[in-house]
Amino acid sequence: MRKVITYFYVEPQNVDKDHLKIMGDEAKHITLVLRKGKGEVIEVVNGEGIKYQARISETGKDQIIAVVLNKTRKENEPIVYLTLAQALIKGVRMDFLIEKVTEIGVSSFIPLITERSMIKLSKEGKGFNRLNRWKRIAISSMKQSLRSILPDIQKPVLFQDILTRAKDYDLALIACQSKKSKSIKEIFESSKIYKKVLIIVGPESGFSQEELEKAFIGGIIPITLGQRRLRSETAGFVFSSLVLHELEDLG
Repeated sequence: MRKVITYFYVEPQNVDKDHLKIMGDEAKHITLVLRKGKGEVIEVVNGEGIKYQARISETGKDQIIAVVLNKTRKENEPIVYLTLAQALIKGVRMDFLIEKVTEIGVSSFIPLITERSMIKLSKEGKGFNRLNRWKRIAISSMKQSLRSILPDIQKPVLFQDILTRAKDYDLALIACQSKKSKSIKEIFESSKIYKKVLIIVGPESGFSQEELEKAFIGGIIPITLGQRRLRSETAGFVFSSLVLHELEDLG
């Protein structure tokens, strides 16, 4: 019977040269649910690209100490650093999107506040209360998909802020229906290598004309995702998948 591989998560600061310490709910899951104990070997990722093979040496009520046997770097990770900047959407739909784009290989996720966002949050407001939940979702998805890097779930930013950050990427794309829009295939026809790519997705009502004009002036390339109108979270997932596929990471 095929062995089921299970990854566990350790906070990077809880790892030293020879040992690692898993704490809280993760430790309880290992000992109380999976019934793993002293002497058993587990596979652990730190969310920064390192996977450890470690042997449990001590177990407690809510922590595990394990001896590091060996480690590998950036296992099951795409070569490209892909950032998805996504307009804020309601409730579990944003949760679903973060789960799925983590699975396929997105490296960074930036919630966007746009003119037509379905929810309006100040940068100091309610949006920050969701960050911890999104991180927990991303950790679970990282482990499930056997990744070693935890996507950077960033704080909500204004649309203007993402335009400023776009210059830090090799390529910046925005999903929209415009006469200027190109297909994904057109963008990746050349053999040019992209190490950092930014993709931007708006709310279901789309970006305002003013937002689009500012994006175009800033050198961000408009991309069509097809003729059908997609929900915002669907567009984020499809856009991410298409980019990773064209960069030969999916399929």
